[in-house]
Amino acid sequence: MVEVRKDISEVQICNKCGEINYDNVNFCQDCGYMLKDFTHVFCEVCGSKNSVENKICNECKNLL
Repeated sequence: MVEVRKDISEVQICNKCGEINYDNVNFCQDCGYMLKDFTHVFCEVCGSKNSVENKICNECKNLL
């Protein structure tokens, strides 16, 4: 028997219905809710939500 493992980066949980999505898609395969927010970027250092136009985080001034 061969075990198939999914990379953790491919797993996304829908905020609306809680469905687990494995295929690295932009929308929930169960309810259709958008999984990725294309209007904002989250800072990798502090987690702050920033506009996609920002090059520097509003909170910690880290490069986005």
